[in-house]
Amino acid sequence: MSQRLLADPAAAVVLRICRSSPGFIPIVARGQVYPVRESDIGNYPVHSDLSVEDFVLGLEALGCHFFRDGMDDVCVREPESFRSPVWATRARQIQALMTDTWEGRRTALSDYLHEQDGLSDAD
Repeated sequence: MSQRLLADPAAAVVLRICRSSPGFIPIVARGQVYPVRESDIGNYPVHSDLSVEDFVLGLEALGCHFFRDGMDDVCVREPESFRSPVWATRARQIQALMTDTWEGRRTALSDYLHEQDGLSDAD
């Protein structure tokens, strides 16, 4: 997980709430983590212009990890099981943004991860 999430006491509280209270999901917007009821997730769509920071923090808050594969590409590793199906759906909606339209942002993603020192080596 990125140092940004680990170092922010407010984010830590939100993550603890979402991980220990059934029916809550962490949503990242403008670099901040918010607890949202899963039943209200429809009011918080994943926007196509999601910032690189929100992309990374959003996936990490949901339990995903970033790593480099043998080709030195940035990849996302999902947890063995998400907290709920809503968490899995949200993570996959965020990951779906990394398409060809992200062309120039892939470098920004790699740069962001190196700056945060949150990228581990591939297994």
